Amino acid sequence: MSPILAVEDLVVEFPGSGKSKFRAVGGVGFSVEKGRTVGIVGESGCGKSTIARSIVRLQRPTSGRILLDGTDISRLSERRLRPLRARVQMIFQDPYASLDPRLTAGDIVGEPLKLRGVRDASERRKQVLALLERVELPESALERRPAEFSGGQRQRIGIARALACKPDVLVCDEATSALDVSVQAQVLALLKDIQAETGVAYVVISHNLGVVHELSDDVLVLRHGEVVEHGPADTVLNRPVSDYTRALRDAALDPAAMTGRKPRHLLAGIGARTTERNT
Repeated sequence: MSPILAVEDLVVEFPGSGKSKFRAVGGVGFSVEKGRTVGIVGESGCGKSTIARSIVRLQRPTSGRILLDGTDISRLSERRLRPLRARVQMIFQDPYASLDPRLTAGDIVGEPLKLRGVRDASERRKQVLALLERVELPESALERRPAEFSGGQRQRIGIARALACKPDVLVCDEATSALDVSVQAQVLALLKDIQAETGVAYVVISHNLGVVHELSDDVLVLRHGEVVEHGPADTVLNRPVSDYTRALRDAALDPAAMTGRKPRHLLAGIGARTTERNT
C-alpha cells in the first residue's frame, strides 16, 4: 500500500544571530499509510512540533519534500495549497487556546463544513450534531462556548472540528499533555476508535512514551532535530538500540521522574525497566 503521507529529507532552519542559521530539523524522513500511526518522540526542543507545523504547512520547510498522496505540498503557494488543507488537519496541545472563545461549539465545528460547501443551515446543524455525538458530547454542547467546557471537552471539540474536514491525515501535537490523567486515557481511546472507523492516518507528536506506545505502529526518536532511531513501536520502545532511546525509556519508567499529568498505566506496555545498559 502506498503511503498517504511521506516526509523526505525534511530540513527546517530559522535565522540565528548575524548570518547564522539554527537548524531545528535536519534531514528527517518517514511515511505513514492509511489507518496507521507514526509516533514522533523526544525531549522538549528536539524539533517535534516543528515537524508537525511543517506537515500542516503552518511552517514552510527550508528543504525536503512532504508528499500528500504523491503531491509535494512543501513548496506549494497558498492558492494551490488551499484545496488540500482539509486533507491534513491538526489537534493542538492547548485545547482552550486553539478554540475561538467568542464562538459556540456548534459554530466552531460547523465552520469547516461551510468551507466544504455545506451551506444549508439545517443540514449543517445535523452534521455538527453527528460530529459532537461522535466525540461523546451532548446536544446541549451546541450552543455553549469554550469557557463553559472542561479541558477534556474542549479537546473533543477540537477533534470534532478536525473530523469535519474529513482528513486523510491527523497530526496530534501533544494532544493529551494538558489533560488530567483519566481524561487522557478517554481521549486516547476515542482517537483509536475514530481511526478504526475512518481509516485516518495519525502523526502523533509527544514526549510521553506511554502515549506514543499506546497509539503508534511505528516510532521515530528525535534528538536535536535528527532521527536517532526509527522502527516498529514495540521494537523501539522495548528493545531500543540507541543509548538516547534507552535513556528516554529509563526516565519514563523511573518513578522519581513520573511527575505531572501522565497516564502512567500506559507505560506498563513498554516493559520492565532494564538494569543493563546493553540489553
